[in-house]
Amino acid sequence: MLKIVKKWCVPFSLFLLAGCAIGDSATPVDRGFRYEEISVSAGIDFTHLTETFDPKLSNIMPWLSATGAAVAVGDYDGDGYMDLYYTNSQKNSKNKLYRNNGDGTFTEVAEEAGVADVNVEGISETALWFDMDNSGHPSLFVGAWGKSRLYKNNGDGTFTDITDSSGAGYEGYVSKAIALDYNRDGYLDLYLSCYFREEHDLWNLDTTKIMHNDFERARNGGRNVLLRNNGDNTFTDVSKEMNVDDPGWTLASGAADLNGDGWPDLYNANDFGPDTLLINQEGQGFEAVVQKRGIGDDTFKGMNVDFADVFHDGRLANFVTNISKERYLLEGNQLWHEDENGKYVDRAQEMGIQQSGWSWGARFFDADNSGNMSLMVTNGFISADENEEYWFDMGTLATTPGYIVEDAASWPAFHNKSMSGYESKPLYLNDGKVFTDVSKDVGITFTEDSRGVAAVDLFNRGVNDLVFANQGAPTKVYKSEISNGHHWIKLDLIGTFPSNRDAVGARVTFEVNGVKTVVEKDGGNSHGAQSDPRIHFGLGQHSKVDSIVIEWPSGRTQTLENVEGDRILQIEESGD
Repeated sequence: MLKIVKKWCVPFSLFLLAGCAIGDSATPVDRGFRYEEISVSAGIDFTHLTETFDPKLSNIMPWLSATGAAVAVGDYDGDGYMDLYYTNSQKNSKNKLYRNNGDGTFTEVAEEAGVADVNVEGISETALWFDMDNSGHPSLFVGAWGKSRLYKNNGDGTFTDITDSSGAGYEGYVSKAIALDYNRDGYLDLYLSCYFREEHDLWNLDTTKIMHNDFERARNGGRNVLLRNNGDNTFTDVSKEMNVDDPGWTLASGAADLNGDGWPDLYNANDFGPDTLLINQEGQGFEAVVQKRGIGDDTFKGMNVDFADVFHDGRLANFVTNISKERYLLEGNQLWHEDENGKYVDRAQEMGIQQSGWSWGARFFDADNSGNMSLMVTNGFISADENEEYWFDMGTLATTPGYIVEDAASWPAFHNKSMSGYESKPLYLNDGKVFTDVSKDVGITFTEDSRGVAAVDLFNRGVNDLVFANQGAPTKVYKSEISNGHHWIKLDLIGTFPSNRDAVGARVTFEVNGVKTVVEKDGGNSHGAQSDPRIHFGLGQHSKVDSIVIEWPSGRTQTLENVEGDRILQIEESGD
């Protein structure tokens, strides 16, 4: 039986270069929506700080200091408005928690909440809100280079550090953390994407042989970690026995049910070599999939994972960012989509989203409430001297015999050179046939080095605002204004045992005017960011949804018919 708990009625207010050029529109075109940058006016004054490591690495310090900016979206205090948690990446710097006041402004409360002083035994690289104990209050995991930390939500606006007692204090080099219920026991587990090997101490090295040992097929990175939630506020490392301890240089992992069997699968975007697709064997382990000249057989520099039903066929496409630089390295992004024969085909080129510079985090979201998933991509590596590029030095390192790539001491010094700096961020609008970069048309024009982007309805207006985590630079918060008259609906799902309460893994099928679209609720996919946990779907010119079918992680199914749009529905799991 369906139970609608709460309802808000909101006024309708190196290989191949292809795809569209970034921001190539000289005269802005009315796309039916625009963005206004509001970070300062809204009270969000965060600037990301970077770290300095062992002086033995001074020649490549800009490279090593170029990760760590991240933002996580969640409603930590249960008031119905999404709050923002930012990571800092400098020892003894403070992370920031911005409480959403519900009136268009934010208040920084990390100190009083107890989640500010994180960067003592390491530096923050990623953050994740997840309801670890099904209490209705999201706890906070901060993945670090050094010791990661877990903060239990007390339900009163404060948190308790339970890192040591929980067993979640992994010490290594975490670049991304996601939540999933891999064994469907009703408790969210943690999967950590790791970069450097855990035995190295970047602040006090006994060797400079710490880097990847190959530019195309490196497998000497830190092994990824799966922490099983035991249901009693403790976690157990089951990485090896579940066959998910990938030793690739993983920058991002994503979870989704790719084969439709009801169990969440894993995809690892690996730097310097093949990505890894791991198919869940009903919670008993994972099996790697390698497809010749496809997934598991690439030699690219994977940076991001996100999924969407781009083609409205029920098969989730997977967008992986890579890097491209004309004259030096033309790899291009990938959009893996399973065809009718079960083969994964890269459709990025035909869809116009293959080339977007040195790409990092990316997120599928409905930009114009059309019902089609658009795509925001962040990019830019090191913005320093605009007149000097490190790309030539990198090419020399990669192609000259005698250089030991694994040894950081062999690398040419960066000095103050840029490497794919000052890049414009593409927003690819999906018109149902192809993606077109409309970033300049809609007001997204900044060029700071960016790492992650969260899509979130900050003010419960039925639109997707955008929040960017920028490396060594101020955040950018963009408020969306839609003028095309499109309708929308938003679902706030609450799972009941044996589903996890966050309903991570729930699959929702929306049918509007004969078109079906699947949206799966994820546990923080996308490098450098965690987006709004609610499911947002645009209806175009249609004012209602013909049907909504919810497949809960427990296996239960609920169906809603003729649902009016332009509102937020909080739905608690029920049914057979």
